Amino acid sequence: MHVLDFKTKQTLKRFAEECTSCGLCFEECDVLTKLNLSPATIAQILSSRKKYSANLVAAVQRCSLCGLCSHKCPLGLAPDELMLAARQMLADGGSVDGDDYRLLHVDQEHHLFSLYRTTWQIDYQKFHLSRSPILFFPGCTLASYSPRLTRTAFYWLQQQGMNVGLSEDCCGLPLECIGLSERHRQHLQRLNAEFTNAGVKQIVTACPNCYYHLQGKFPGMEVTSLYQLLADAGIKIAPRDGTVTVHDSCPDRHSGEIGRSMRTLLDGNALVEMPHNRESTICCGAGGIVSIADPELTNQRAATRLEEARQSEATYCASACMGCVKRLESAQPKLPASTVDSRQTGFVQLQIVHILELVFNLRLNHKEVQQRLEQMWQGDLGERNMQLLSEDQENQTVA
Repeated sequence: MHVLDFKTKQTLKRFAEECTSCGLCFEECDVLTKLNLSPATIAQILSSRKKYSANLVAAVQRCSLCGLCSHKCPLGLAPDELMLAARQMLADGGSVDGDDYRLLHVDQEHHLFSLYRTTWQIDYQKFHLSRSPILFFPGCTLASYSPRLTRTAFYWLQQQGMNVGLSEDCCGLPLECIGLSERHRQHLQRLNAEFTNAGVKQIVTACPNCYYHLQGKFPGMEVTSLYQLLADAGIKIAPRDGTVTVHDSCPDRHSGEIGRSMRTLLDGNALVEMPHNRESTICCGAGGIVSIADPELTNQRAATRLEEARQSEATYCASACMGCVKRLESAQPKLPASTVDSRQTGFVQLQIVHILELVFNLRLNHKEVQQRLEQMWQGDLGERNMQLLSEDQENQTVA
């Protein structure tokens, strides 16, 4: 039996002793409602180290780790932290096969994002600097799905007089979400060594997940949000035709820093808020890598968020997270061109955009991204990419 680390023990102890099972965290959580077990009971079951029920394993895998439950807790407990500890226990105990998530083993040479960049010849080599005090860290999804936005943001930083390099590496959050805690630790250790050797003092992030995940991880390095820098520079997004609503990313719910920067950038636009915004925001569907365990649930969560955006009668739904943008855009109903013309039907297609699309006035071709994602697993390309994934898996097993 795997020995629990100190942090996991403390998490289980805190919930078992402090949670009063009041049920407030159930209010907007489909996982806890269906499981019908309070965090206190879940902690007690996990602490017993007995064989876990299929329902509990399924619930842990279907948690979006969005943190809305913590917003609801009157005691300040964070049930998403309990679920994260549970994922580690399930992975360590063999109840969940980590290889099911191998596309997101971002500590390997080949994973979903690196393969996407290699397949479609997206290269940032010329932006790599052996020594640079400032590092632009755009995040996996932005660097992969929109190299044009990534490079434009990099050039903007240079124009501000910054001596900046770029890393298209991953912050390692997927490894933690899968429950691969030791590999996650080693991944961060490698990043720390690379950044230290490069003389990095400031990391500028474009992804909300990276921004919060990297906070405090690297001694002597400040983690800064690109959107704060843009807002501080007085950048304003030119008023758009129609209204704009903001999809706040889940990790931003507690501090709201990125949401405030986005709204500052949008000042002058007609802004409408969805019922769930800022600290009460809800998941786009991509959170917690639930798409691998339950794709249909992921689609349902995305549809719920899209419906809120439509009910707000927004023309644009903007997010700072490319993962959220991709998830919501993929869930949009694909309407025939004839039905999109508001002059004929009164219906205006909701436009899902990354906030940088509005900042730099560069639109991302979402249809092309989706086509490329599908094509990279077909024919000769698919065979090659699957082979590369298999080789990484074999090397990891040997190691």
